[in-house]
Amino acid sequence: MRGLLDRIWEKIPPTPFCFLGMGIFRVWTGIVNDGLVLPAPAGSTYSFFDLATAAVLLLLVALSRWIVPLRQRAGVFVFTGFCMIACACMRFYTVVHPDLAATLTWPALLLGAVGIAFILMLWSEFFGCINPLRVALYYSTGIIVSVFILWVFKGLALPWLWAGTCAVPIVSLGCLWRAYKTLPASEWPHANWGKFSFPWKPILVVSLYSFAFGLHESVFSGYLNTSSGEGDLFAALFVYLGIMFRRETFKFSSIWKLAMPLMLVSLVPFGLFVPQGSWISDFCAVSSYMLYTILIVVILSNLSYRYGVCALWLFGIERAVRLVSVQAGLGASAFMPAADPQHLGALVPVTALIAIIIIVVTTFFFSERQLSSPWGVLLKGAAGQDPEAYLEKNRIGMKCRELAKQYELTTREEEILLLLALKKKPAAIEAELYVAKSTVKTHIKHIYQKLNVHSRQELFDLVGIQTK
Repeated sequence: MRGLLDRIWEKIPPTPFCFLGMGIFRVWTGIVNDGLVLPAPAGSTYSFFDLATAAVLLLLVALSRWIVPLRQRAGVFVFTGFCMIACACMRFYTVVHPDLAATLTWPALLLGAVGIAFILMLWSEFFGCINPLRVALYYSTGIIVSVFILWVFKGLALPWLWAGTCAVPIVSLGCLWRAYKTLPASEWPHANWGKFSFPWKPILVVSLYSFAFGLHESVFSGYLNTSSGEGDLFAALFVYLGIMFRRETFKFSSIWKLAMPLMLVSLVPFGLFVPQGSWISDFCAVSSYMLYTILIVVILSNLSYRYGVCALWLFGIERAVRLVSVQAGLGASAFMPAADPQHLGALVPVTALIAIIIIVVTTFFFSERQLSSPWGVLLKGAAGQDPEAYLEKNRIGMKCRELAKQYELTTREEEILLLLALKKKPAAIEAELYVAKSTVKTHIKHIYQKLNVHSRQELFDLVGIQTK
């Protein structure tokens, strides 16, 4: 037994706590937006918060040319923390003094929307600086931790819950600050901005799944809804364990291949046939939605990491579209036939149509796509302090993708080729990809053989990299 435990322990990828902040701040949202029962109707507060957050995100996108990178803006960490803490305090204060709910609720939600928008974009900028395997690992681990924190918070007395909620944004922002210290300054986001075509295809898929998720109105009810936590936990564990046991052979396509059937199963009205069967539908919907959330975070982070696309621009539009799509689904749920035997004849064709659309769209957009694909992104121009370096990063990413297709490199070989082109040493590649040094050397040997080069200088020449 001890030998088995030792082997499992060896497989656990190292995940410093500071990288979990992107998942941890979800605790704040779960409490402040989803958990407290306020005098205002739950549906209207939830919709207002989502739509206000979407509006702030789009405003940041419109200003992205002038404000990136956010992390270098003086006071942005303090401002973000202030908005989130002020929102939490005002929300809790309305619980203690319900007579002030009409006065404080909506300003609190607006402050919260601003805070959430900024913290999302701050973490998105960081994820755009690291490779996709690390993004998937850190984000899924953060979600797992956040689920357990939410379960613990659920049992706290109001004063402790209040204090814990105010501490969450401080912890998350502190983690982000520390996470940047682990990266070389040369890998931090810089004040460059390019004009790109938008990767609308994966965003369309995510918006479709967000809409289908929003149709499950029951997911959004209840105090720190446990089905949501269990669905999030299942999705995050699937990704984390996949990386833990498969490491370099983990296929990101397995995420959407699991997410699609889960969303299809969620459309079945189990509540009509099984006691408490609606929990099954909600669990599948939440799991599917979270799997796609993780996948889209990985895809967009990789576009920024590999091709130099502005992370704030990408994530701002994607998250705004996703929030609006969820609200559209919630609105459409009011017009859906009721899930009872009397309306079963009308319910079946509607859900069947939604299922067909999900299958067709998902299969068409994801079946032949690799993670390294540019997903329709095309650089149309560059601006900033060093546009030549910005253009060069984009060119290297595209060239490595072109060589990988031409010489039939594996996904892992293509990723290592990119890291080599970025002038990283084998030891640094080993640390980034969580693989043994001997494995990295084997991959490099195979890359050299396939590209018919015999040294790093010949590789640089093939990619077109200046070494002086």
